Amino acid sequence: MATTATKVRLNRKRCQSGFDCINFEYKIGLDGIKDLAFEKTKSNTAKKPKSIVEIKGNGGMISGRVNPTHFIHADNRKPLGIVESIKLEMIRNDVLEYLKASLQEQLKETYSDERISKLRITRIEINITLPCVGKATPSDMTHLFDMVYDETTVYRKRKKGSKCEKENTGAGGYGRDHYYVLKLYDKSADFERQEIPLENNIFRLEIAFIDKTLNALFGEHGRTIENVLSEESLDILCREYKRVLEEEIIKQHVEPYLNNCVTTLHESLTWSDSGKEISDTVMRYKEIIVDLECLRRALHKWYSDRIENPSDPTTKDHTDEIIYKYRKKELGLPEDVLKTLKAFHTAAG
Repeated sequence: MATTATKVRLNRKRCQSGFDCINFEYKIGLDGIKDLAFEKTKSNTAKKPKSIVEIKGNGGMISGRVNPTHFIHADNRKPLGIVESIKLEMIRNDVLEYLKASLQEQLKETYSDERISKLRITRIEINITLPCVGKATPSDMTHLFDMVYDETTVYRKRKKGSKCEKENTGAGGYGRDHYYVLKLYDKSADFERQEIPLENNIFRLEIAFIDKTLNALFGEHGRTIENVLSEESLDILCREYKRVLEEEIIKQHVEPYLNNCVTTLHESLTWSDSGKEISDTVMRYKEIIVDLECLRRALHKWYSDRIENPSDPTTKDHTDEIIYKYRKKELGLPEDVLKTLKAFHTAAG
């Protein structure tokens, strides 16, 4: 396998990332049966069945997807992770047998096992699903990612009991050079739509690896169902998830944004001489404050600039008092968002 993901250190006991959906496609036209059209689904035996394998043919192309976690669980509250990876051999054999039987039924005399080996994985979704920490909400987490990435698509819905206010329910965006796709959403809301009971404030941080990544991780000829549905491949994907979360999401996007946010707030505090520097700054830049910690850092820096004599009570650092004041006022400033992101980082292994 052509990959650098194996160089990433992974605490397998702590790792909570794992498989969600795996998409595949047969990119070679099927000679003589270009009018082929079929759609087949194999579901699990839950009270409300979920698809575990889907395959369809259309216009000489074959495509489909596999949801490994549905083989084991009634739903996808949690991904299929490393602790369950021993079951992947059973899942792989089941998937291949189903695909083989489905294609034999449709292609008849034109079928060969080579058709199965030519199915190429086009997308693999790896996620971590956790409750938000403290006062943070999935909407706050979505807002964080909306702010730190240049381009995002944000999904919103009206708040319960409100006739005018809306909250964020999810966001999507592309990573560097379309190397990966981010999919972030309120898992509680997702399960509410499906009438599946789940505790509140559950957030899912999903990274979908696509063509460029899959070639880098497995090589063009390694992008097969047989290869990807394995313990070794899951280990590689979990390591890549951790690498992207650490090196690209946090270091290249979140940290620079936080630094810029603190700088902007500090400059606003410094340049204002209205006597209401703090309230003016919060009102002006409320949208960019993704966590109260940003305001705390800016205030510490501002007070530090003003204090010439630390023993002079008139120049005391009042940061903690100000933060407590704004927390009590409940002005909607997000809190514990960075603690939640840290929890995801820890859960990546």
